[in-house]
Amino acid sequence: MSTSVAHPPAGGAHSKGSRTARRLTARRPAALCLVALACVVVYPGSPRCEPSSAPLELLKCSIKAMERQDSLLAGYRYMKTVVTQHLDRDLAVRKTEERLVEVTSVPDGPDVEVIVAVNGKPLSDKERKKNEAEQRGGQSGGAVQTRLRAEDLTTQFDWSYAGTERVNGRPATVLRFRPRPGAVYDGKDSNAGKLLKKVSGRVWVDDEESVITRVEFESTGEVKSMGGLLWTVRSFSVREERRRLEDGAWIDSDGEYFVDATALLVKSVVRRSTMHTHGYEKPRRSPTQ
Repeated sequence: MSTSVAHPPAGGAHSKGSRTARRLTARRPAALCLVALACVVVYPGSPRCEPSSAPLELLKCSIKAMERQDSLLAGYRYMKTVVTQHLDRDLAVRKTEERLVEVTSVPDGPDVEVIVAVNGKPLSDKERKKNEAEQRGGQSGGAVQTRLRAEDLTTQFDWSYAGTERVNGRPATVLRFRPRPGAVYDGKDSNAGKLLKKVSGRVWVDDEESVITRVEFESTGEVKSMGGLLWTVRSFSVREERRRLEDGAWIDSDGEYFVDATALLVKSVVRRSTMHTHGYEKPRRSPTQ
């Protein structure tokens, strides 16, 4: 959902895609494949998962629930503000950039994201056309695209119960995940396989609606693509939350991101970002919908 490790995608293909087999876009050298966890949602009226279920069964139930959300989110429009700090190796801020992005939710495909302004300044016609071309081409500024399959969440990680907490006042069950020793990745995306073996974290499952309302994860070691020739990610971390709207739809609301990486052996990429969504517009539907 979604999206670099440095910041969520803005103005390129978003991280929704199909809720069971999605393409996740990472600006610069790393891919936020596990941000998909924060996009698990449930269609109102569907059977809820029991919080007392075994951790893996609770996760599987949530994955099934996200397929029921597509029709509810379809056509939703909202704004996303992404603030990115470009840091030096000592983590001192070199530059800060703020992007205002208009998002339109698309079922069974990447959301449409259009950059409206950068640092409070509307995009020029040339910049807007470039952004639209990237949208049509499924690109995101030279992004590395990584495919995460729903089955990867159940086969590549060990899941355990980590207690109960409240998220925005709602009770939630906390699950912890770690790479499963000896797990064999059989997907075609080698970058995804490498990342899955070097990340661990937690998810919060809403007890009432079986929605994953918060996800936090971080790298546990260095990850390289093509032996470091393309990129090397030394560390990254992600925290995302979802918000329940009045009609029962759950939507990305806030995020925090960090990445420390090197691209093409020499280009340092150290970034800290925040994301906040606002101005939700519910689509008009016919009486039969």
